[in-house]
Amino acid sequence: MIRHQTQPPNSKTTWCGVLATIACLPILAMAQFIAHSRVDDIDRWFFLHYGRELLEGATLYADLWDIKPPGIFWINALGLWSAGGSQVGVWIVCAIASCASVALFYVAARQVYSPACAAIGAILAAVFLNFWTFHTGGDRPATFLILTEVACMTLYLKAMAHTPKSKSLLFWAGVLGGGGLWFKQTAFAASAAIVLHILIARRDRSVDGPRRRSQLILFATGFTASLGTMILALVLTSDLAWAWDAIVAFNFNYFTPGVATSFFPSTRWMVPHARGMDLALILAAATLIKPAINIIHKVTGRSNADDTASHTHSPSVLLLYWMWMLIAIYLSAIGPHNRPMYLAVALPPLVMLATHSVHLLLNSAKNRTADVPVHYVVVGLVWFAYMLWTPLNMQFDFALQQYHWSNQPPDARLTTMVDAIERHSQPGEAMFACGYAPELYWRANRRQAIRYHGTEKAEHLHQHGQPLLDETTRSLQAAKPKIIILQPNRFHQTETQPKPDATELVKWIKASYHQPEPEALPSLWVRNHNPS
Repeated sequence: MIRHQTQPPNSKTTWCGVLATIACLPILAMAQFIAHSRVDDIDRWFFLHYGRELLEGATLYADLWDIKPPGIFWINALGLWSAGGSQVGVWIVCAIASCASVALFYVAARQVYSPACAAIGAILAAVFLNFWTFHTGGDRPATFLILTEVACMTLYLKAMAHTPKSKSLLFWAGVLGGGGLWFKQTAFAASAAIVLHILIARRDRSVDGPRRRSQLILFATGFTASLGTMILALVLTSDLAWAWDAIVAFNFNYFTPGVATSFFPSTRWMVPHARGMDLALILAAATLIKPAINIIHKVTGRSNADDTASHTHSPSVLLLYWMWMLIAIYLSAIGPHNRPMYLAVALPPLVMLATHSVHLLLNSAKNRTADVPVHYVVVGLVWFAYMLWTPLNMQFDFALQQYHWSNQPPDARLTTMVDAIERHSQPGEAMFACGYAPELYWRANRRQAIRYHGTEKAEHLHQHGQPLLDETTRSLQAAKPKIIILQPNRFHQTETQPKPDATELVKWIKASYHQPEPEALPSLWVRNHNPS
């Protein structure tokens, strides 16, 4: 049974919350600066471009095709609309989501732990949920995935307190659990862990079979309602068949042998991305020490006298967190291309496990029967502070790098291309860029010629992407955009990286388009007056 901290608010709780807020705000501010100024985040321009296209009347998936769920595109449209077309509106939405994630993390931890432990957990959340390696906090699906996962778990922990509102809390926990699928197809780690926890981990004998079924039905109803709302929104605003093709059907291509991923993936690629996460990982791993000792005592028949009442809630909570963590790691591992941002789904359970370890540390410090020397606790706290400095210093260094790059003049190649597009086309005319060039679309302010943003998805599938490239070619031949961006060697074949055959596409472009500035801009093609 999960034992919640149900004491009424007091001065200690208030001060812990205030101190946590004071500590978290500068950390979050630095993370937000990184998220919105980093020069290596290409995808944010893609989401901004699609958000602007939606505001101008385009239909998602029918006119603007991508393999991600619709949430991030709707968020960008909302942010741009609220700020009159400025990306500042998107920044504000992202900042609200990041701050809300940390605040909800504090609320979640407070359901189980002391105010001091919850405050430390909130600081850990501010640091590690926004660590620059994982592209969180900014205009990315992961920012809102973390928010929905943390909110889902928060409401579940509150519901388990057996309050009069438990039924409604379980329903809304399911709604938020399903809300993660609005942003990422693998956003159900928290929901899966909660279902398993209801089924196998509830140790209170008063929770009989019918009550468990009732809890599962409530949670599943909320989850289904959230998913159904997304489907209904797509029915009303988009083309459901194209949405299914993009969000679900196409993604199975990545599991084709030799393409990108597998249902039995390797996790070794995650190791290099753990740099800076040492404190959270060590604290999470330390939560297994007590259960391991208990198992050894049980096997050897020894008593475990130091297992005091302060730890009685630990097994159930710990099992919940570890199920959440392991499911999240698996969901991260099956993502194509082994990118670090896929690990974002595992950050909330990792930090929650670290917070549980802090709880054990603080309990050991105040538990006289455990006979823990004071200097052990002091050494542990000093080590804790030292280890926390490393990720904070890494964040600060990366922020300085972004500040340096933000003061540099714009990329000359991009500026030159944008100027050329403006010279050779009008604002209402369409363009198409082979490969992946979302910033070019955004800065040139030209509409997208066909539903496909570029050719990168076909290239990701190597030779298996031929049908998608053929459809792209047919769509371009029908649309005849005014501008096409094609690098001369874009589809050059190699033995190690086979690509779809673009012979027909290149042949048509050369016959129907010309290069107005072949020396300065060999990748710029402008439609002939009488295209083929």
